[in-house]
Amino acid sequence: MSATTLAHKGMEAVQNKDWAGAIPLLDKALESSNSPAWLLARCQAHLQLKNYEAALHDAELAYHVAAERGSGTSRKQMIEAQYRRAVVYFRLGQYANADCCAKWSMLLAEGRPAGEKDGIELNVDEDGNYTVTLEQAVADKLGQPGATNQGATVDSIMGLASQGQSGGGNPRTGFEADWNRAYSWRSQALGALKGLSKDHPGWKVTVAKVPKKPEKTAPKKEEPKPAAAEEKKDKEAPKNEPAPGSVPDEQMKLRVDFYQTAQNVTISLFAKDVKKEDLQVHFSRRKVQVSPVPRAAAPYVKPGDREATSTLILGGEIDPSRSRWSVTPRKVELVLQKAAPGAKWASWGQEKIGAVAEEEEEEEEGNEEKSGGAATPAPQRRPSRRSHPPPPPPPPQPRRQPQPLPTPRAAARAPRTGTSWARTRKTSRRATSTTFSSSSTATRRPSSSAP
Repeated sequence: MSATTLAHKGMEAVQNKDWAGAIPLLDKALESSNSPAWLLARCQAHLQLKNYEAALHDAELAYHVAAERGSGTSRKQMIEAQYRRAVVYFRLGQYANADCCAKWSMLLAEGRPAGEKDGIELNVDEDGNYTVTLEQAVADKLGQPGATNQGATVDSIMGLASQGQSGGGNPRTGFEADWNRAYSWRSQALGALKGLSKDHPGWKVTVAKVPKKPEKTAPKKEEPKPAAAEEKKDKEAPKNEPAPGSVPDEQMKLRVDFYQTAQNVTISLFAKDVKKEDLQVHFSRRKVQVSPVPRAAAPYVKPGDREATSTLILGGEIDPSRSRWSVTPRKVELVLQKAAPGAKWASWGQEKIGAVAEEEEEEEEGNEEKSGGAATPAPQRRPSRRSHPPPPPPPPQPRRQPQPLPTPRAAARAPRTGTSWARTRKTSRRATSTTFSSSSTATRRPSSSAP
């Protein structure tokens, strides 16, 4: 594969923000040619990966190569190289150096000569601290390309516009966006410098406008030796692993987390390095069996051992056909469908090491614990109706016949006891009085005065 093809792929990876994949491609391409565009692309990748020394190397080398070539894109690449230097120094905490490089990027964008002695790096006091302030940088817009002079006349504006320049201000250079970017970066650098104490190294200026040309090969990021030595020491040191069978079941239990909704209960079993292709999960009405499960507390446990199986005795009933599971590198997640939607579980249940038989499961269901810790007694079952038939219905009672009302004469002969006697006597008197009146009227004779 040619260097141009490798560089094209590397720059495409930079555009896609594949920083780690872009660097090897650009390394191979730069073995054949020191293209400033390729160097700046690799500089950006190193900067994003925090390889600041390598990024600074590529930015300074790109500046020199662009200045030596003198092509039509050289100024653009030199502006970019100075801006990349400013970003690297800012990341390193050298804020005075960052402001100087950003200012040099602005001067190049204004069309100033690259070799001009501007003395930006000489703005220091007797202690060597940088003296340019944030307020001065914000007001530094005199040479901004394309800026309009508000005091210009209409004639001057029209005349400059016909020549391709902005009316009454600075001419356009084509690098207006680069100037604005460097101008904004100065505000960040001086803003960070403003809050530092005077003895901070960020106040010192140690940078030059034209950097020293570095070697062609970029310095590689060194791996920290203490960490590598420590890792090697850990590998060589014998591990004190527990003997088989020495870890009790309580210490082997997994860390469990759960939450529930009206429809589901989600249980997370935290275990590392669970192999999805080997994992077996069996759902039943009141339990879930998971195997094989690695045990961090007992590394000697292997698939097929009793300890490699976890049985979850659930806190409620589920629908096994609608429950599911999934595996991630650090946990096994169970999504259980409630058999009775809307029922709230007091807890997810408990874990048992090893497989649990059906008899043990039924015993666990009958001995579920209350919130206070005491076991709930098993409820007594009501006797079946088939074994004890219901008692026969009572025999029908004979219907009482209505008694006839007593006659006045019979009422008079009724015994005189209590309230009944008083009522009977009263009725008898009324009947006797009526009879007497009727007979008296019937026997009355006519008066003697009748003719």
